[in-house]
Formats: sequence, C-alpha cells, structure tokens
Amino acid sequence: MLLLDQDLRLLSENPAAKLWRDELAWSGAELPIAVLEVAARGRGTALPAYGRIRGRSGRWLSVHASPLSGGQCPAPLAVTMHPAPAADVAEVLLLAYGLTPRERDVLARVVAGLPSRAIAMELHITAATVQDHLKSVFAKTGVRSRRELVATMLDL
Repeated sequence: MLLLDQDLRLLSENPAAKLWRDELAWSGAELPIAVLEVAARGRGTALPAYGRIRGRSGRWLSVHASPLSGGQCPAPLAVTMHPAPAADVAEVLLLAYGLTPRERDVLARVVAGLPSRAIAMELHITAATVQDHLKSVFAKTGVRSRRELVATMLDL
C-alpha cells in the first residue's frame, strides 16, 4: 500500500509496495507514471480508480486508488498494488489484439479446450466458420496453432 497526499507525493509505503514500485519503475522517478495516472483518477472520487499495468518483468499488476476518509482534509490517497487476475489481463490483450466479439467467443472456447465441432454447436455456426474465425485470431495474435494461442492467452 502507498499513501499519497493530494498532490500525489508519497507520504508512506509498506515493504510490498516498494517491491511493486520497483517492478513498475522505468526511470528514476519517485512514483511510476502509470501509478500516478491511476492515483490522479482516484483523487476526489467516491469509487476507486483502477488500472492494469505491465511491469518490467512482464508481470501484470492491478493498481487501485481511492481517497481515505475520516482524517485530515484534504484526505490522503490510498493506492494498492497486487498481481492482476488472469481474466483482467486477458481482457486487455483481447482488446489490444482487436478481436471481434465473435472471435473472442471462439477464443474463449478454444482456451477451455473445446474442439471446433463443439464450438460450432455452442455458437450455432458451422465448423468451417469456426476455422475462419480461428485463422483470423491466429493472424491478429501472431500465432500458428491452437497450442500457441492458448499459451499466449494463458502466459500472462
């Protein structure tokens, strides 16, 4: 956890936050710009701001920021960082690859291990259409096989 003032200056942090901050730091800045961006969105809001950020090691982190209450005014800002859930990262990747909703439907079933016929039955399309969607997904993600595709999606 990080504790920031309203000007987004670091007031305090726990040891885990220091490790995550080091994972995200790309320059000598006190706080990584991505953390500052989430914190700026969380300042003065009732609901926490949220972001998913890829660290230097390739790991994805979730960052949440929201103002604290009941103390000094203006309230300090609490920022938490933790490993991002795989589903959140997959969502980012799907958007980044520009997959259509139907391609995402097919991909979800491929990741679940379903064969083309079962995918076709579930989605009420032909197996040939499933293959067409898979070819498009392969092209967009830069992979050549289902195995590579699954590995790409699950190796978050």
